[in-house]
Amino acid sequence: MPQPHPDAHQLRERREVAERIRHFRHQRGLSQERLAEAIGRDRQTVGLWERAVTPPTVDDLSALAQALQVQTWRLFYG
Repeated sequence: MPQPHPDAHQLRERREVAERIRHFRHQRGLSQERLAEAIGRDRQTVGLWERAVTPPTVDDLSALAQALQVQTWRLFYG
């Protein structure tokens, strides 16, 4: 079943999460490749998340939070 296109609110939220992933990654001094290795994904996937092309799954968000040493909610609310 194809995913419906996100509305403006969903796109804004996706961009905010993307910015926070990038912010916390830079804060930790990690490259996209190193972060991807830490969570068992590839660099391209992390890049798609950071450009808000695709959103991370709930499992990915949990892994990201652990790798970035932040609580999961921080990826949503800063």
